[in-house]
Amino acid sequence: MMSSAVAARKAATRLPFSKQWLSIRHSSARAASASLTTVEGDDSHMHNGWAASLLAIAAATTVTTVIGTTTATPTLAEAREDIEEEEESTRILNWSGTHHVDLAPGTYHEPETQSELEALVADAYRKGQHIRPVGSALSPNGLAFDSRGMVCLSNLDKIVEINKDEMTVTVQAGARVSQVLDALRPHGLTLPNLASIAEQQIGGFVSVGAHGTGALIPPCDEFVTALTIVTPSENGVVKMTEATHGQLFRLARLGLGGLGILSEVTLKVIPAHRLVEQTSVVVVTNDDENDLPLLGPGTEVSDGKGGKKKIVTAEDIKPKFSTDEQFKPLRDLLRKLLANKNDTSLDDDMINGMGFGDLRDVILASGNMLDPDHVKRCNKAEHAFWAKAGGIDLAPSDQKLQFDCGGQQWVYEVCFPSGTYGMPGTASIDFMEDLLKEIESSGLPAPAPIEQRWSSGSTSPLSPASVGPQVNESYDSKNSLFSWVGVIMYLPSEDFDPTGYRRQFITEFFKDKYCKLVRKVGEKYDIMCHWAKLEVSNDPNDSNAEVAAGVRKHFGPSVVAAFNSARDKYDPKRILSSSVIDQVFDPK
Repeated sequence: MMSSAVAARKAATRLPFSKQWLSIRHSSARAASASLTTVEGDDSHMHNGWAASLLAIAAATTVTTVIGTTTATPTLAEAREDIEEEEESTRILNWSGTHHVDLAPGTYHEPETQSELEALVADAYRKGQHIRPVGSALSPNGLAFDSRGMVCLSNLDKIVEINKDEMTVTVQAGARVSQVLDALRPHGLTLPNLASIAEQQIGGFVSVGAHGTGALIPPCDEFVTALTIVTPSENGVVKMTEATHGQLFRLARLGLGGLGILSEVTLKVIPAHRLVEQTSVVVVTNDDENDLPLLGPGTEVSDGKGGKKKIVTAEDIKPKFSTDEQFKPLRDLLRKLLANKNDTSLDDDMINGMGFGDLRDVILASGNMLDPDHVKRCNKAEHAFWAKAGGIDLAPSDQKLQFDCGGQQWVYEVCFPSGTYGMPGTASIDFMEDLLKEIESSGLPAPAPIEQRWSSGSTSPLSPASVGPQVNESYDSKNSLFSWVGVIMYLPSEDFDPTGYRRQFITEFFKDKYCKLVRKVGEKYDIMCHWAKLEVSNDPNDSNAEVAAGVRKHFGPSVVAAFNSARDKYDPKRILSSSVIDQVFDPK
């Protein structure tokens, strides 16, 4: 066993799934000082932002950090025997490094087969032992974490069937989104949409109502046509479709892991296609004449003089600046900040080798991250970068729908109705204008970006984009439009925050100030937070103390009662629950 602290974010896309989050097992029976071990990898274009993210576990214990390996030995069974012999506990950190959970020996499980999963759940049901399902631990709020007991399906990741006639794919719930995309590609197929990172397990992907962007595309739970859950109840293994189970099926597919352990999922697929991406910077004004048309190859535009029209080609709107010219504003700002502190830790080669996300992370961390003026300087440099990086690109949809999310961060994302596709109204723009006014008037340090995306609605009762109960599909439900707005505060790596105090101050500020400001603005827009970013608390002095009550009010007593009734049926002992579920649906 190695003595170590944490270790990695780079090369996350190439690690075996179960190591995407950090599973850290340590023996409290030993005493040894922890030393830092850094695991490096390739420059994955999707996760460069994690390269500077180092967490540390400072404890007088022997710590084993499970990150990823290509060796076949020791086997999982042998590793388990070693763990049991040494009475090791397990620590799991989420992707953002904002939450962790410690599990006692024997309370964390990774079954290798469906039969083993079923036996595990049945045994937990008999004993009343907690067994909360966890996916890739991507949720910023640690939604799947519960110290009483957890199970991960990382070993149940098979692609079961690709049915081109039915246009569906059936997979085990532990399969990663990226694995499914890779399996579909040779067949000329893909998933209808993605969230920003493709390393989720499919079970978590649908269970939290992940979403992409596209006004006519629903959240990902709507892709599910059939599912299998293993329940800690007398019902055992339950197979569901809309036809066989109706609302129970719609509750289970976005069930937050609370109705059963999702073991197999059938999803809709569509023909593979390419997307045109246009990057541009516009100045927000009240002048409609300044609105920028979205241009793609073949677009006709006027010459502005009532004369001839021309066909816009990729040549017309491709980037006009070199990579060095695009990155110059960010690199110059970083050099200036380092020079002001007489910091020589980063030379020109290191700075020039950084990607966009890394540069932004280091720039922010090189100053006071809660100083509005410092954040404005960073935002200004980022604006200059995007202004020079503008242009058009064409690539397969599964490449364009993923993007670099940056380093470790707090995220708060809300969803609200925005009319219909044919009649969108002004709610989307009104909300953003109100939010920006509040940020500016309060002097809040708001790092870029404030992200806005759109989706159509979902028939899952617990979806933030739920269209509500529908006896018959109406025009409004079929064409419903929802806007998703997310705000961010980045966290410094250990290099910039060895004591952890800066992370603590930023965390408290984000929850006490930024999230409360978003909720205040959202009161008249009927907002609902993304389930994976919902922070709740039963501490009356906590800024999130009233959040759970607000969620119950948003969905209404009938939906809350329906979900609890389904829990009574499929999890009567509440051994699949978590803190978030308990506080929202079982308030004490």
